[in-house]
Amino acid sequence: MKVANHPFLAHALRLSIGLTALVTLYFAFHFLTASIYALATERNIDYWTKHSDGVTLEQVNETKLMILKALQHHSDHPHYHNLLGKVYEWEAYLGDDVDKESRLLNAKKAYLESALLRPTWSDTWADLLVIETQLKGENIDLYFAQANRYGPFTPKVNSTLSQIGLNHWSIFSAPQRTIIIDHAARSLAHPQSRGEAYQYLKSNGLLKFTCAAIIYNPQRYTEKNNLCKRALE
Repeated sequence: MKVANHPFLAHALRLSIGLTALVTLYFAFHFLTASIYALATERNIDYWTKHSDGVTLEQVNETKLMILKALQHHSDHPHYHNLLGKVYEWEAYLGDDVDKESRLLNAKKAYLESALLRPTWSDTWADLLVIETQLKGENIDLYFAQANRYGPFTPKVNSTLSQIGLNHWSIFSAPQRTIIIDHAARSLAHPQSRGEAYQYLKSNGLLKFTCAAIIYNPQRYTEKNNLCKRALE
């Protein structure tokens, strides 16, 4: 049976193809629009990270509107929720102390939504750990474990867990402290993170302590870290 010989079927087929094309165009428009707003947001955040002294609340609020528009067009994109969390963090850092906790809670909510949509993404768990330690919340151990579970060799996770762990050393258990030193060792060894990690530890007076823990534990670290060897000479 040929469709061309049955006008009703031919019309239904054309209608179906037309509707499919319209639906495809509809979603393509929304996804493209969302990606444009998200890309602009990401570029702003990257710029702020490198030039933090010049960031204003007005710039942050403008960027927040952009990422919220991205989420209006694509509400279930995990990375967009993560970007929203970053913007809320900047709001917290630049705003008044009175509003800081509520803005950190907004960041936490955005990161949790991102983690719900993409539970194996280690960077988001590391972001949650940063927020939770500031809030002195009850889920520090959970977020620490999840970040370590999904990103043991991820440069950002290495940097975040080592920095948070060393700065809040007293709140972590002995097994967690071993993991913290693991991440510090990897952060100092990886070409993407070692320069920043070295400067961070040095400027915060943590370099010799950290390097001593790395170098003088031959049972766990089979390779000596050259940066640490020089720091301890």
